[in-house]
Amino acid sequence: LDPKRAKAFNFTTVNHHFNLLEKLLEERGIPWENVYNMDEKGIQLGGGRKGSQEKYFFARDDKIMYRLQSDELQLVTVLDVVCADGSADVKPCFVFSGTTKCREWFEVDDDIL
Repeated sequence: LDPKRAKAFNFTTVNHHFNLLEKLLEERGIPWENVYNMDEKGIQLGGGRKGSQEKYFFARDDKIMYRLQSDELQLVTVLDVVCADGSADVKPCFVFSGTTKCREWFEVDDDIL
């Protein structure tokens, strides 16, 4: 966490933010049930894990001092959505990289809007 962000994350600042948000929602007639927050987290599957705590020891006279690992790397994004008043049950979503598109992904559902 950036030190500037950590310093700004205190009761006074957070309380001020939500007071402004509440005022805006009241002015515009937006109910809390229409306020959502979304967060994403990227996950790396496969080779190339630099954050691994695994350590490898090699003898000083070894000619080859590296460990083979797969270059098969897959990135996955996890999306999570929550409603401000807790009324909506939105399931997490996983986004995998791909090279093709399915026609169904772009169909319009009249019941959504």
